[in-house]
Amino acid sequence: MRKIIILSLVVLLSMGLVAQTKRTKKKKPAPKPVAPVEVTLPERCFDCFFAVKLEADVPFGPTEPLRGPGYVNEIHRDAQTKNVFEQEHNTVWYTLDIPYDGKLLIDIEPKSYSDDYDFLVYKYTDKYFCNRVEKNRVKPVRSVQSVTNTEKKGKTGLSLEGTMAHISKESDAAYGKSLDVKAGETYVIVVDNLTDGGLGHTIKCEVWTKFAPLNIQIMDSIDQQRTTAHLYVKEVETGRVVTDRQNVGKTRLKLLPDMTYDIYIDKENYFKSYKRISYAQATGKDTNYVARLVRIKPGSNIPLAGELYFDNNEAGELVVMQESYPVLDAVVKILTEYPQINIDIIGRVATEGLNVRKDNEYSKRKAEAIKNYLVSKGIPETNIRTRGSSIKELEAQLKSQEKLKSGMLNPPCEIKISSKR
Repeated sequence: MRKIIILSLVVLLSMGLVAQTKRTKKKKPAPKPVAPVEVTLPERCFDCFFAVKLEADVPFGPTEPLRGPGYVNEIHRDAQTKNVFEQEHNTVWYTLDIPYDGKLLIDIEPKSYSDDYDFLVYKYTDKYFCNRVEKNRVKPVRSVQSVTNTEKKGKTGLSLEGTMAHISKESDAAYGKSLDVKAGETYVIVVDNLTDGGLGHTIKCEVWTKFAPLNIQIMDSIDQQRTTAHLYVKEVETGRVVTDRQNVGKTRLKLLPDMTYDIYIDKENYFKSYKRISYAQATGKDTNYVARLVRIKPGSNIPLAGELYFDNNEAGELVVMQESYPVLDAVVKILTEYPQINIDIIGRVATEGLNVRKDNEYSKRKAEAIKNYLVSKGIPETNIRTRGSSIKELEAQLKSQEKLKSGMLNPPCEIKISSKR
């Protein structure tokens, strides 16, 4: 009887614990979005001579709060100069180099909707520009001094829909008219927060023109997670540096008509990535380029920037064809840069399964042909091992072909890091 009672109590207690677990088990709350870190403004950027350099199409901010007019109060209104602030309140100066022809658009987004932001746009003249502004000898080409528009959440700027070059404080129009700009010109933007004790802002300057968009994502090839790296993009035809930024994980670039772009991505302990892309490749839709960076560690494949082609020479030896030299020259450059790396070259071939042993031998010859080329370029032979596709690998390849039902697979040869000294 006592055993029955004890067992009953155990069952009841177990049921109670299960019920309690079910009651207390709740869904994890969704993570709160992390507020972007404020940008610390450079010293003295509250004066014209020390303006912050902006990059077209790249947002800057959110900034720390603006405090005062700086050491020099350059802006003041007189009878001949009316489209400027009556005085500076809490200002910061920016400068923007125009990279290509188009229409200048500006978006200024306050952190607080109640802050009252005004701004002026000047066309830069020469090294005496700031002195000319202070003496009212240069006039703004755009000015927006309207009252805060709550419907726009305090935002202001220049837009394609804007109709007025100069907007006075009596208006509630938040956006002025866009400005036609030319490549090589420089513009100076002075932003003023009339609200003492207010917060900072984010500013983005865009040069609107015909373009194709390119979305770039940088991933780790092993864990398939997004990572950050140094991104450098150059316009081939003009030599213009489109962007040169650190810690980029995802970004969007404009590809201009008739232009080609070289994209370089590098990160410590990873192989460098390179890609060339043109406007024609991205016309009509968003183009996504996912750069998968390969870690420099045993087991990683050295990236091959193209196909490898083989042929028999006059002596009957299998050699790498000339059109494949640039691909292997890039590998030579990597192995020269990282002399501590030892590699395995694995030959791969297409197979019908009729004679896998013959296919195995041919894949070995491919690996040897690659090795011979690398050695001829100065890579130590002792750093290289070669092998072909094993019988098991070829049989697995045949099974994959049967599942895909798409004919023979022709897998690329591999150059794999075997060890690091």
